[in-house]
Amino acid sequence: MKGIANTVLISIYLPFLFSSLFFQTPSANAADPKKELSVIQKKLSQEEAKVKSAVKKEKSLLSELEEINRTIKTKQNELNSYDKELTETDSKITFLEDEISKMSSEMKKKKGNLKERLRELYKQRLGGDVALILFSSKDYNDLLKRSRYISLVAYHDNRMMNTYSKSIEDYSSKKQRMEALQRAARANKESARIKMAEMSSEHAKKDKLLASIQSERSSNEKMAEELRGASIRLQDMVTKLEKQEEEASLAGKGFTQMKGRLPWPVNGSVLVPFGKYSDPTFNIPVFKNGIEIEITSDSSINAVHGGKVVFADRFKGYGQLLIVNHEKGYHTLYGNLEEIFHKAGDIINTGSPVGRITKPGAQQVSTLYFEIRYKGKPVDPAGWLKRKETARKKEEPPIKK
Repeated sequence: MKGIANTVLISIYLPFLFSSLFFQTPSANAADPKKELSVIQKKLSQEEAKVKSAVKKEKSLLSELEEINRTIKTKQNELNSYDKELTETDSKITFLEDEISKMSSEMKKKKGNLKERLRELYKQRLGGDVALILFSSKDYNDLLKRSRYISLVAYHDNRMMNTYSKSIEDYSSKKQRMEALQRAARANKESARIKMAEMSSEHAKKDKLLASIQSERSSNEKMAEELRGASIRLQDMVTKLEKQEEEASLAGKGFTQMKGRLPWPVNGSVLVPFGKYSDPTFNIPVFKNGIEIEITSDSSINAVHGGKVVFADRFKGYGQLLIVNHEKGYHTLYGNLEEIFHKAGDIINTGSPVGRITKPGAQQVSTLYFEIRYKGKPVDPAGWLKRKETARKKEEPPIKK
């Protein structure tokens, strides 16, 4: 009953295990690191592109900031020049105002004197004083002399009036020019101040943007550095896995050429053959995906061909089970092991011990369950193992159809 139960369990569970091993997606095997490496390298390229873009933006901004700084410096020099010009103009205007004030006082005084003199001249003209002066001359020469004197006095008075008037006009004109220069300087200063304020504001914005870009670049560089590390680690893993695959391929190379010449995994008779057979105890037809080899002494179970261990653990209905992957879709399975000598991922060679089974007690039978599968489907090991005498313990009745 136990043998039938195991056979049924094996027929139910093993296909699921084997399909999971044989039809694994790339993400479950060595291809997964390659795929992940490709994704990481793509992300790394993106981050490096971002870093390059940030550096380019940073250089452009630094260039703009340098230009802004030059403009600000120029405007500051202009402001200093305007301040100096305004100071000089204010000083000149103050001097002119003082001069004009003095001239105004003098002119006011002179004007009073002139008025008084004009008044006297007017009186003299009305009173005949001027005529008296002229007619009281001793002779013609004295007359000419007195006439010349009166003319000189009149000329001097007139000239004095004109001179002071012109001086006031000149100073007033200079003051107006100074005031115009002062207004222009103040306007230019205000324009330069506004421009400098605009440049300072623009500089602050650029500084803020530059800080943001530098922060972004730093973040991108950090991310790129982490991705580079991950890429290197994954590349090492891929290289290691490829090496293991190469070793497995080399170890499993020539499996198809060994058909009919594979060594037996253990010495012993085939107790249960591959395919349909009638259970001797219950006379029930069953189907075996592999063969059961009888163990008569403590035995080491050996690999029939080199390859890579893809499964090494307990499996329901199998006991301890080890599966080896060979080239071109071929696998060999070793079941009912009491001890497993390898773990998944190990590379083994032809004849390498993979486990052991101990000698059974009296009236008991121990067997090695052995399978060969091609692309997930069981094939008869008899066509692959070296020919030897195989015998069943009891003559099996033919299977009724």
